[in-house]
Amino acid sequence: MSKLKTKKYNAVANAEKDASQTFVKGAAILTLSMVIVKVFGLLDKVILTGIFSGVSFEQAVAGGTETVNFASFGLGLYSNAYEIFVVIFTVATGGLPIAISRLVSESTAQKRFNDVKQIHRVSIPFFVIVGILSFAILVGASFIYVQIIESPYSLLGMLCLSPTVLFGCLVSIYRGYYEGQRNMFPTAVSEIIEATIKLFIGAFLAYIIAHLGMNSYAESGTVFGLYIANQTEAYQTIVSFSVAGAIMGITLGSAASFVFYILKFKIQGDGIPEEYYRNSVEARSKRETFNKILKTAIPVAMGSLIMSVGSLIDQVIVQRVLLNMIETNPQALQAQYSQYFTADMFYADTKTIHTSLWGCYSAALTFLQLVTAVTQVFGSSAMPNVTSAWTKGNKDELKKSIETVIRLTMLFTFPMALGMMALSFPIMGLVYNDPLITDVGGRILLIMGVTTIFGAASTPVCSMLQGIGRVDLPMKLYTVCMAVKIGITWMFVSVPEINVQGATVGSMITYAIMTIVGMYLLIKYSKIKPDLFGTTVKPLIGAIASAASAFGAYHLMESIIGSARMSIAVSLAVAIFVAVIVYIAVLLILRAFTATELKFLPKGEKIAKTLEKLGLIR
Repeated sequence: MSKLKTKKYNAVANAEKDASQTFVKGAAILTLSMVIVKVFGLLDKVILTGIFSGVSFEQAVAGGTETVNFASFGLGLYSNAYEIFVVIFTVATGGLPIAISRLVSESTAQKRFNDVKQIHRVSIPFFVIVGILSFAILVGASFIYVQIIESPYSLLGMLCLSPTVLFGCLVSIYRGYYEGQRNMFPTAVSEIIEATIKLFIGAFLAYIIAHLGMNSYAESGTVFGLYIANQTEAYQTIVSFSVAGAIMGITLGSAASFVFYILKFKIQGDGIPEEYYRNSVEARSKRETFNKILKTAIPVAMGSLIMSVGSLIDQVIVQRVLLNMIETNPQALQAQYSQYFTADMFYADTKTIHTSLWGCYSAALTFLQLVTAVTQVFGSSAMPNVTSAWTKGNKDELKKSIETVIRLTMLFTFPMALGMMALSFPIMGLVYNDPLITDVGGRILLIMGVTTIFGAASTPVCSMLQGIGRVDLPMKLYTVCMAVKIGITWMFVSVPEINVQGATVGSMITYAIMTIVGMYLLIKYSKIKPDLFGTTVKPLIGAIASAASAFGAYHLMESIIGSARMSIAVSLAVAIFVAVIVYIAVLLILRAFTATELKFLPKGEKIAKTLEKLGLIR
C-alpha cells in the first residue's frame, strides 16, 4: 500500500462533502488560528510599547523634570517597515496562492487530478524566482522609501524584514495548494508557528537590544560603537535597533513556517490517493498550466497590489502632510499635543512627531486588523467552495455557500466593530497604557469602528467574486476606491484640527463603496439573491443592542470602582460579558443562527439539538 493511501486526509473525499459544512469547518479552523495569531500580534505590540517606553530619559523643564519616552515613535518605525514590505509582498504572493487555490478547487471538481499535481509542479520554480527578485527589490526600495517619508530610523527594520518576502513566496507554494483542497489545517498551523516565534523571539530580541543600547550609551556615550552627540537622537537610534530586533522575529517565524510545509508535504504527501491519478485524464501541458495560473493570478495580484500601493500612498500622504504641518504651522499641532511633546520637538526636532502620530494610528489599526484578518479567513475558506459550486453549476449549493459566508462575516464583524466604538478609549488605555496613544488612538478607534464593518465585509465579497470566475472585478473596484481614498485622506489630514484622524475617514468611505458595489456585482453575475435580512439585518440589530449594553455596563462599573488601570480591566471584562450575553440572546430571539454553523462549536451538536427543540434556530 502506498504512502498516499495511508494518509489520513483525503482531499477528494473532502471535496465531495456539503459545501456549506466544509466552509464552516474550514472557517472555524482558520478563525481559531487567526484569533490566536492576532491576539499574539496584539500582545506583541503591547510588549513592544512597554519596551520602547522603557527607552526614556529625564529632561529638565520649568518647575522640575519630565520623562521623554519613545513608545509611539517605536510603533511608528515598526509600522513604517511593514508598509513598504506589504507592497512588495503582495506583488510576490498576492495573486498566486489565490490562483492556485481556485485552479486546484476547479480541477478537483472536474476530477482532473493530474492537473492538480501539475499545478503544484509548475508553481514551484515560479515562486522561487519571484521570491528572490522580490527580496532584492525590497532591499533597494527601502533606501528610497525612508527618504520619501523622511524617517531614516525606519531603514534598519525594513532591511531585517526583507527576507520574509522570500520565505512568504516559498510558503505560498503549499498554502494555496492545500486551501484549494479545502484543507485549512496546514495554513492554521503555519500561521500559529509564525505568530509564536514573532511574539517570543521578536520581543526577546527587542528587549535585549534596548537594554544593551541604553547601557552602552550610559557607560560610553555611544550606541553600539556609534558616537551620537544628541541624547534624543541616541535614544531614537536605540529604538530603531530594538525595532529591528523585533522584526527579526517575523523573519525567523516565516522561515520556520516554510520548514513546516516542507516536512508536511514530504511526510504526508499531497492528499490525493494514487488511484485517482491513475483514473484521471492526462494533465495539461506545463505551458498551458502556467498560462492558466497567470491568467487567474495577474488580475488578483493587481487588485491586491492596488490596495497595498493605495495604503502605502496613504501612509506617505499622512506623514508628509503632518511633517509639512509641523514645518509650516507648528502652533496648530502644539495647541493639541503640547502635553505629549516638548517644545523643541515642534520647532527643532521635526522628524519625530509625524512618526509618533503615525504610531498612534498604527496602534488603533491593530484592532481593525484583528477583525478583518478573521473575515479574510472567511474569504479564503469561501473561495474553493464557491468555485466548486460555480464550476458544477449547482445554484442551490452556490446560494447556500454565499449566504453562509455573508452571515458568518456579519455575525462576527458587527459586534466587534460597534463594541470597539463603544469602548474605544478604555480599550486603548488598558492595552497600551500610554497617554498619547490612549488619547489619539482612542479617537481614531472611535471612527475606525465604522471602517471595520466595511473593511471586514469587503474581503469575503471580493473573494466570492473571484470564486465565480470574475477575477477582474475586484481589481477594477480596488482601482477606483484607492483613488477615492487618496483624495479623501489628503483632504481631511490637511485640516490641522483633524490631522492624523483624517486617515480613518478616507478608509471608511473607501471600504463602504467597495463593499456595497462588490455585493451588487456578486448578485448581478452569480444570479443569486441572498437573504440580506437574515444574513445582515439580524446581526446588526443584535450588535447595536450588544454595544449599547457594553457602553452602559462599562460606565456603571467605572462610576462604582473608578478608572485606575486595574479598574478599567475589571469594568471592560464585565462590559464584554454583558455584551456577549445580550448579543446571543437577541440573535436567538431573532433566530439568526443555523444548525450547520452551531455544530462546529464545542458541544455544538447538543447545543443545536436543544435550540432546535426550543425553536430558536433554523
